[in-house]
Amino acid sequence: MKVFILTTELNYKNGLGRYSLDMVEALRNRGIDLSIAVGHDGVNDTDIKPIDILPEQLNYKVSYFAAIWYAWRLRKYAKECDFIHSFAEQYSYIAYWLAKLTDKKFFVTAHGTWAVLPFSLSFHKRYFHRKSFEKAAKIICVSRYTERRLVEFGLNNLHVINNGINTKKFIRPSITPWQERQNLIVSVGNLKRRKGYHISIPAFAKTRARFKDLRYYIVGDQSDRAYFDQLKRLCFELGVRESVDFVQHISDDELIAIYKKARLLVLSSISEKSHFEGFGLVYLEANASGLPVIGSLESGAEDAIRDGRTGFLVSQNDSEGIAEAIIKILGNKNLAETMSSEAIKWASEHDMDKVIMKYKGIYASSVINKPNK
Repeated sequence: MKVFILTTELNYKNGLGRYSLDMVEALRNRGIDLSIAVGHDGVNDTDIKPIDILPEQLNYKVSYFAAIWYAWRLRKYAKECDFIHSFAEQYSYIAYWLAKLTDKKFFVTAHGTWAVLPFSLSFHKRYFHRKSFEKAAKIICVSRYTERRLVEFGLNNLHVINNGINTKKFIRPSITPWQERQNLIVSVGNLKRRKGYHISIPAFAKTRARFKDLRYYIVGDQSDRAYFDQLKRLCFELGVRESVDFVQHISDDELIAIYKKARLLVLSSISEKSHFEGFGLVYLEANASGLPVIGSLESGAEDAIRDGRTGFLVSQNDSEGIAEAIIKILGNKNLAETMSSEAIKWASEHDMDKVIMKYKGIYASSVINKPNK
């Protein structure tokens, strides 16, 4: 079996890049041959040489007619494959035209915002986005929440496969016992509003009233300068600036080192219209490192977190609720240690080598069906 993949990038700098790299490695481990086309901003962190033809994702604003040109350039590569799989929703139109040009079936992974956002744009963008999604063999949703958001638009070819992670990177014999860790909480994700840092910082400030030595690491790209400046001002206003460390552009080894000394992860994402957290790989990565996690209801975190077992789910925009959840974990050694143990088991169940078998099943079940026209 050979699959032609469309994705924005192959690197670990963000969630989609991590998903793409882990998927590629797991598919190859299961004996699936791959050809991969990436966007012009794609950085290759594998030994695969990708086809650098796709447009950069942020400049590709669902231009349906431009997709025909890209598909025409890629058709000779796709003809050699059994299926086409767009890992990024932005490239679903290219996948659609490739399928028409090569008589292949195509799949699209729906992560979050970009699966739903085009339905709120201009008429022709809504129309073509729906068309490409409807004609896919399957829209693979990374969470039940993403599926629920797409059901609203009448799609009936949806299938949920939760994200997986490369647990070998995070589950290590040297995982620090929870009681030996520092009084440190961590958040990981680009500094943008939907990640909810303006909610978690006040929660941290409330928590420090009880745990005076508590520190907070916020790890993520700071290119949204307006939001970053807002967060720094918020820290000063709440009197916690000296206890909050903003970190960006670190390696995976440096991130794992932070996980090893932290006691829990908080990511209080918020959903605003079409912008939402589709899953949250960092919850599982932190779990694999032995950290309980705190996330938001009404988001993909509902699939990533076992509420009360591997962490807590809290209502969105609820700083008080987040603070209470942090205190529950930090103030109860037995609960924290139990959650830490459960977290590692839960992450193991989401190892990408296990998750990839569900993708193989989806591919195999489509072999006998004719491509959608």
